Amino acid sequence: MGKIGTQVNTDDSSAKLTLSTTAEWVQDTENTPVYAVVSAVSEASGLDMVELPPLYNAINPDALNALFTSRAEPAVNKISFEYAGYDVVVRGTGAVEVRTTVNA
Repeated sequence: MGKIGTQVNTDDSSAKLTLSTTAEWVQDTENTPVYAVVSAVSEASGLDMVELPPLYNAINPDALNALFTSRAEPAVNKISFEYAGYDVVVRGTGAVEVRTTVNA
């Protein structure tokens, strides 16, 4: 699996924290965009991947993988959607970012 990292940003004016978890996916491997999304949300939420709601409630997993892995160059640069209470951004560069904002 690709690297997973977590970052915390504070906004002093609003006393809110933005929690950001990143993961990577790699073309032509088992580490697909879908797997990276579920892994990053699992890490961010502290839940096991099987405890998360089905990804298809938020986005079509087959279509998500196809947009980024069905050809040499991704069909799109990035896709943004909400999943399990997190804002998710999948990029054609192989990066996935999962964010949430909480009160400090």
